[in-house]
Amino acid sequence: MCYDECVEEAILKTLAYADIFDYPLTPQEVHKFLISDKPADLDFVQKTLSRMSAKKKRTSADKTEHFYFLAGRESIVGLRKEKAKFSRRKLKIAHKTANFLKVIPTIKLIGITGRLAMENSEKDDDIDFLIIVSANRLWLTRLLVVIFLELLGERRRPQDKDVKDKICLNMFLDEKHLSLPAKERDLYTAHEVVQMRPLWAKDKTYEKFLKANEWVKGYLPNALPQKVLGIKYKVSKSKKLPTVHCPLLTVFERLARKTQFWYMRRRRTTEVVSSHRALFHPKSARGWVLEEYQKKLKELGLGRELQQPI
Repeated sequence: MCYDECVEEAILKTLAYADIFDYPLTPQEVHKFLISDKPADLDFVQKTLSRMSAKKKRTSADKTEHFYFLAGRESIVGLRKEKAKFSRRKLKIAHKTANFLKVIPTIKLIGITGRLAMENSEKDDDIDFLIIVSANRLWLTRLLVVIFLELLGERRRPQDKDVKDKICLNMFLDEKHLSLPAKERDLYTAHEVVQMRPLWAKDKTYEKFLKANEWVKGYLPNALPQKVLGIKYKVSKSKKLPTVHCPLLTVFERLARKTQFWYMRRRRTTEVVSSHRALFHPKSARGWVLEEYQKKLKELGLGRELQQPI
């Protein structure tokens, strides 16, 4: 366990990261998203928060109602409440859409990522979906999802300027390739993993997703529940993963992949696509978020964030 001054520093780092998004935290959220290399118990975090807010220092924590934030940033409490109202409407749309999409048998999980996962959406934001699919059925599933959303009139297209409440198909993962690559493992991605909110899942796919990305403990040691850490999860090292033998579906999968790759060949920008993984980021936030975080750490007189996961 991590105590004394290391918890105070970890709390400041945690509030600094949340401050990038104008997002004050409850004591429970500070504990869950604590940026540290060691865990700390909730009771000690709460006591430390109370002590820090009583100091009234420029480089400490402050409190309004049940929210904590960096000193001098009390205005973001109102912003969080306002954006929570926008988010509730978007969540209703997301749940309704997920109820339509879950009829596709190759879908294992439908989740929300980005700001909406934290109920921190702006009024005109879109809705980011992460979808986990059956092994070797990613591109066939994506094609079916696109068709469904087009029929519903809810799909965000690359050229759309008005994206309010549209569904952005942000990420597709094959169920046998849930662990994110080592080169993408940093504080930003760790947050994205643990903040992802499942709308619907089957076959314990959500738990398997978290277990496969257990590396996040190197950045956020309190974020993963013990019931997830205790499950057994095997990742196949074979490139040719076993699946239900159905030659016709395999043919359709190959055709769907080739067709979509052909369609995207002149339109690709920052997308990351393969047979088992597809990431579509209209504007990836990783770079500017981590840059802003480093600036805030410098202002607070703190060191750099953790560089390598445990």
